[in-house]
Amino acid sequence: MVVYSPGRANLIGEHTDYNDGFVLPFAIKRYVKIEIEPSKKFKIFSHQLKKGIEFDAPTKTNSWADYVIGMVQKLREHGYEVKPFTMHIDSDLPMGAGLSSSAALEVGAGYAISQMMGFEIDREELAKIAHECEVDFVGVRCGIMDQYAVALSKEDHALFIDTMTREYKYVPLRLDDTKLYLINSGVKHELGSSEYNKRRHECELALQALRKSSFREVTLEDIEKIQDPVLKKRALHVVTENERVLKTLSALEDDNLVLVGKYLYESHYSLKDNYEVSCEEIDFLIEKLREYSNVLGARIVGAGFGGSIIALVKGNFESIFEKISEAYRIKFGILPTLLNVETSNGVFRAL
Repeated sequence: MVVYSPGRANLIGEHTDYNDGFVLPFAIKRYVKIEIEPSKKFKIFSHQLKKGIEFDAPTKTNSWADYVIGMVQKLREHGYEVKPFTMHIDSDLPMGAGLSSSAALEVGAGYAISQMMGFEIDREELAKIAHECEVDFVGVRCGIMDQYAVALSKEDHALFIDTMTREYKYVPLRLDDTKLYLINSGVKHELGSSEYNKRRHECELALQALRKSSFREVTLEDIEKIQDPVLKKRALHVVTENERVLKTLSALEDDNLVLVGKYLYESHYSLKDNYEVSCEEIDFLIEKLREYSNVLGARIVGAGFGGSIIALVKGNFESIFEKISEAYRIKFGILPTLLNVETSNGVFRAL
């Protein structure tokens, strides 16, 4: 049995999914491919890493395999009797580019197991189990966005998710002669993961300072009362980013892509100045993109400190990218890479 599990890009709504906020992701046509068959023992093999692992009982290994082992553990906790299997994993999803290869592997593994063993698991439950796997088993305190996007996405649509209520709806992406691109900066600064957890903590401290339980209760007037300048900036990003997601939603419904682009730029500058998760290389690329009027908007995506930029572009972009790429190479000695983004359905079975 063969399953394809997509990566995801996030149009807007960054660092809001663990803050009871709004997000607007979509699955992309880059996949983790999973082949599965029954076996006498659990065997997992990664063709990308050229590494395999065998196990009898699901125990943590602190390796890539935990995304699959954790799904076995969590499915069992939810009452599903997972029997041994052999699983081969391959992928054309670039790792570390902010495209959520970990959620693609979790959701894909869970879907493949449930399909092979005949479990009746709906996609929302599958996303929630995969989220539990990442938080409880792997140990990354992520929000729900990635797993929902991988499990529930629909081609030619973005997925609007209210991460507080977990309600979601499909939003048509009518791009016409406009395209979405991902530019991989080729850098990933080491402080990324530690700073991610630090940002979460700062958001919690900001809520404590305001005596609020959720950012959904926080207004711009409230933020002015925060004494600590760092906590004030973190709260300002979350509240204004939520507003930008709702404005982007309205702009998409009105087919106003120029306005969508404006909100992407605004999101980037808030992530740079208020949340402080950008870096010199990413900011250089953004400023270069701003020099071209047919680049409607762009922003850093993912946890930050490197990774990728999402760009909304009208007309031809390849020649513009060549010029920007050369300027970037001269300054940083790195060649960025370009990915033309096409929307995809959520996880699906091919065979």
